[in-house]
Amino acid sequence: MKFVGLVYVAFLLLSLAGERLRNMPLQLVGNATGFVLAVLLYRLFAPADPHIALAMLPLAFIHYVIQGVGQVRADAGTLRLALLPFAVYLMVLGYLIARSTFAPIALGLLIALGGLGWLIAVVPRVPTWSALAVVLFGIVAEVALAIWLLVAPEP
Repeated sequence: MKFVGLVYVAFLLLSLAGERLRNMPLQLVGNATGFVLAVLLYRLFAPADPHIALAMLPLAFIHYVIQGVGQVRADAGTLRLALLPFAVYLMVLGYLIARSTFAPIALGLLIALGGLGWLIAVVPRVPTWSALAVVLFGIVAEVALAIWLLVAPEP
């Protein structure tokens, strides 16, 4: 689990740095790292519900492909569209975390709610302050998962 936590931290740092520096190669490496992370999370949480877990991988793949296209084109609409599969991916992940025998149910709920928040952020004409609030909630949920993966005892 600690390795998955380290990959999660690397993903978060790469994504943040790529975005803040407006560095396209760094953003794309962040996307690739995000997909690797999705595979690792799948392997970790698939025993909770193997059939539902299988949905995570195509959702993550679709998200990172659409996001990469949006980043390359600098197209806000495409980037917004990429949030739809990502939101569902997080809700599936939250379900799997909650169903697992070793992770806190509250963490699964937090991740699932973070995914729901990303869905709200996609809705057109949502006030900017509320979109920022749900985005912040989603980020907090992901950081909480990364920290838990780093500090939790091995199952």
